[in-house]
Parts: sequence; C-alpha cells; structure tokens
Amino acid sequence: MRASAGHDRLFGGLIIRQKEPRNLETPFEQIESYLTPTELFYIRSHFPAPNIDVTSYRLHIDGAVRTPCALTYQELRDMPSETRVALLECAGNSRVFLVPQARGAQWELGAVGNAEWTGVPLAALLERAGVEENACEIVLEGADRGVPAEEPVPPGPVSYARSLRRSKALQREVLMAYHMNGGDLSQDHGSPVRAVVPGHYGMASVKWLTRVHAVREPFQGYWQTVDYG
Repeated sequence: MRASAGHDRLFGGLIIRQKEPRNLETPFEQIESYLTPTELFYIRSHFPAPNIDVTSYRLHIDGAVRTPCALTYQELRDMPSETRVALLECAGNSRVFLVPQARGAQWELGAVGNAEWTGVPLAALLERAGVEENACEIVLEGADRGVPAEEPVPPGPVSYARSLRRSKALQREVLMAYHMNGGDLSQDHGSPVRAVVPGHYGMASVKWLTRVHAVREPFQGYWQTVDYG
C-alpha cells in the first residue's frame, strides 16, 4: 500500500504529509550525501512552530537539582560545545506500508535524516545545576503547546515533553543543540535550541527546548504515556 495523495511539493521539494502543523517528508530519491541537507531534512511537528525571541530566551534547569538556573541563549553558546553526527528518525517512518492502515501521518521512507549537530551536552547542564542522586528521569519540555487532535484528547492544552532515563541523560552524546549542519537551527527544526538524543526515535529530540526538569518519579506526561506510549 502506498500513499496516493499528499505529493504536493513545498520548501525546496519536501513532500507534504500535513500542512498545519507542518509535517514534511524528505524525498528519499534526492538524497545523495552522507549528511542530509538541512533544506531537505524532514520536519515533524505536533503543534504550530513557536516563534521564540532569542534575546529573551531562557533555558530553565530545575526540579530535583541543588542549584536551579536559567540560561540565556548566549550563556549556553558560551559553554564548551561538542559537535557530532546523529541520525533522527520518526517512529512512524514507513507507516504508509502498514496493513491494516495505522493512524497518523502517512510517511513513506523519508521521515529520517542524518545531520551534524553542535551544542552543549545535557550532562554538563545537569552537572552545573547539581542533579540530585534520587532523580530518576530528566524531562525535556518544548515551547510548542496545544490540544492534540487524535484520541484520547487530554482535558486541556499540553506542552510537548518527553523524559529520558537518568543514565541516558548523563551520556555525553545527548546534546542541547543550537547548530545543524554548521548553521543556526531554523524555526521548523527547533530554533533556538533543541535536544538531540542519539539512539532514540526522533520524538525524544524535543524541539524549541525551554525546560530541563529533573524528577524523582517516572514522568507520566501525555507524550510519554498516551501518544508514543
């Protein structure tokens, strides 16, 4: 089974799977390089992309930490950075081929991309804030917020948030990234700061990141236990 509709092209040739919020697929046949060009990198959004003013941006690190703090964009940029290549793939990639048909965006092969990311390891932020020994998970929360369209619908608006086990969050490979393929993040790819979590499906790499929240009990948020549960 293959999608018969939705092949309109947008933004340099990305395939439209949903116009709003933007869910745009990489035309797989156009990729001829190890790194996916930024302009052809797939876009996965749950709500309309927020427009964040870099000058007023703050990344809050709080919860089960000894020294809660809020970093400006420049303060984050001034910290020692690391650059690494990591692949992101939507958990629904190739959904269009499922029989019977599954709900959700009908991705073919292009909800996957490989890019070079630059940012600050999440571990460095947790060390700076002094994460408590009894913190079991780290919740990453984005600025995108709304009411999900698919059942079961929560009683009110929710922010997009996912948690990582403490052991994963402390691995140096997990980045709070501000650069993609050598340039600043675009709005659709999470500007000004997003998470990049190698080894996990793309939903763990929270975009438009505004909060890092250490918790002492497993996170029960909507995007952790209902959708993507």
